[in-house]
Amino acid sequence: VAIHNRALTRAQILQNLAVGVGEKFFLLFNVSNHTGITDSYVMFEVSQFDNYSYLFNQPVFIILDPTASPGTIPIAGIRIGINGKEATVGQAWKHLDTEIRNTRYTPGIGQPLSPLGTVIALEKGADSDEFFLTFEVLGNSTNVVLEPAPLQPGAPPDLPEASDIGLRTFEEIDATLSVVTGVSRNQAGVKTVYDTVRQQLPTVENLDGFLSAHQMAISQLAIEYCSALVDNQGQVPRSGYFPGFDFNQTADTAFNTAAQRDQIILPLVNSIMNTGLTTQPDPAAVTTELDDLIMILTACAFGPSSTCATIARTEEVVKAACAATLGSAAMLIQ
Repeated sequence: VAIHNRALTRAQILQNLAVGVGEKFFLLFNVSNHTGITDSYVMFEVSQFDNYSYLFNQPVFIILDPTASPGTIPIAGIRIGINGKEATVGQAWKHLDTEIRNTRYTPGIGQPLSPLGTVIALEKGADSDEFFLTFEVLGNSTNVVLEPAPLQPGAPPDLPEASDIGLRTFEEIDATLSVVTGVSRNQAGVKTVYDTVRQQLPTVENLDGFLSAHQMAISQLAIEYCSALVDNQGQVPRSGYFPGFDFNQTADTAFNTAAQRDQIILPLVNSIMNTGLTTQPDPAAVTTELDDLIMILTACAFGPSSTCATIARTEEVVKAACAATLGSAAMLIQ
């Protein structure tokens, strides 16, 4: 920002704009030995572009003697060198191929060689970096430059075969649990738990990235969906989801037979598991595991010293069987 103590004219404003930002220098490279003309130079307008580079701009051929004429001088393939080596990038004039002629040359101003500019990486700093030029053709001198052959790419790494299956991500898990239970994603309890565990759920489909923390979050969300379902807070009543099951029975009678337990197990298995897939658990094995789980959870309801033969225990067992199914790989893997 520039602050002036008086108003500038339009011409002065345009002049300041044309100058640009930062210090600019004219860097002259003496080429007299190759052109045969005393005090002949290739001149660049140079500035420090930023803390990491220099800006070289608009090369010009110029003779300091205003009475001298260049004649005809071929010039081609200009490259900039820094600290004893050619810069690896930024060689904007390596394809230059032109001639310096009297008809193009203006005494005191020179002959522009190119309107292009380029950026060269800073190495030691403005006080220590040293520059030089190389030419493929300059006057009668030639320097054949052979570009290095590009390196052949190595053999591609032998990566393990990508899996055909993957994880459902956080939003897919939430949507899936909502669909299979009939409980809205916006149900108050569900939404609260989802907002709490969202960052703990899987974010990528890669199986190798699955962590135990992911399973904990999935379990919490599955339990909340199942609780809403069993507590009749879903869009489908529990009597419609588990047809024939009597939720008003105590745990010692509600699950007393395999047929009663199937009234809970089969709707869950049918809702969460697809058919004809080779990459999911065997439905029969899942049914057996859920049956064993229900028997374990209701063991306290039987015998003379039963402690959980209650209707509340019946609901808890259904919620547990539901959460075990919904929070399993059958839901998570896709």
